Amino acid sequence: MKITFNGTDLSIATVEHLSLALDRIDKQPQFELWISVPNGQSLAMLRNGSHAWLMYLRFNGDSGVVTKGNPDHQGTCAYTISNGQVDEHPLSWCIDLEECYKAIAYFFVNDGARYDHVAWQIA
Repeated sequence: MKITFNGTDLSIATVEHLSLALDRIDKQPQFELWISVPNGQSLAMLRNGSHAWLMYLRFNGDSGVVTKGNPDHQGTCAYTISNGQVDEHPLSWCIDLEECYKAIAYFFVNDGARYDHVAWQIA
């Protein structure tokens, strides 16, 4: 499994190491995190402060799905990705930070399976 934090590859072999890494990552208010199965599924998390959302891709080139948060949250939030580009995405995609981390852990221990305890939608 490949894990990339703000463009830097992380070496994580166990769920225990993943938990420790997520604790360190959580201290960063803004980041881009990718976790992927070789030649398979990928999960991305973008965070800016209390706003975070996930994108799940089934394969390289897939348009994927994104999390579906509260549809009443209007507006957008800016996210800086690892190459320095700033993208804006709807606040209605945002879910609780803890749910993002649960989805990442689930993906890790279930070989790229999608976490179904959050709602997903086509972007």
